[in-house]
Amino acid sequence: MSDLELAYRLMASPDPSNPTSSLFAPPSPFPQNPSNRPKILGICRPWFSSASGPVLAACSSALSHYTSFLQHTIVDISLPHLHAGQLAHALTILAEINAGLPSPLPTTLSASNKLLLGVGASVPATDLLLAQKLRNMLMQHLAFLFQQHPGMLIVTPTTPNAGWRRERGDMKYGVSD
Repeated sequence: MSDLELAYRLMASPDPSNPTSSLFAPPSPFPQNPSNRPKILGICRPWFSSASGPVLAACSSALSHYTSFLQHTIVDISLPHLHAGQLAHALTILAEINAGLPSPLPTTLSASNKLLLGVGASVPATDLLLAQKLRNMLMQHLAFLFQQHPGMLIVTPTTPNAGWRRERGDMKYGVSD
């Protein structure tokens, strides 16, 4: 566990030579007695409602285990502009990936990934700026939620679908729904 804590501290520590990163505080130490920390799980119900049946069942089972056996408390939270925030996040990630890729795109990318990167490369600067404004507002809301519920972990379904079966040719040509 101490190795994991050390790795987290190294990755989460601000870079003093970076003008933006140096403004952030270093991570606070972990509590010496973890049993005293609050065990709060924040749940955004609309996010859960978009998941498919198998994903929702797996998440519900995990939440039941955390509340029944590990004494966690569930708190309903709201995330404003949920769908728009998810789109703003995806747009930002695609733009950041494009900024770091060589041109032309590597031939090892699948057709579906090339398509996604093409979408990310064609995003107008105004849309990217609006996405950052929305993300900033969401971060301020999250900061408010964490002040209201110190120690809270926000739980979301990682993916809305359990996944597709892999078919012959998927690794070579990709698959997209």
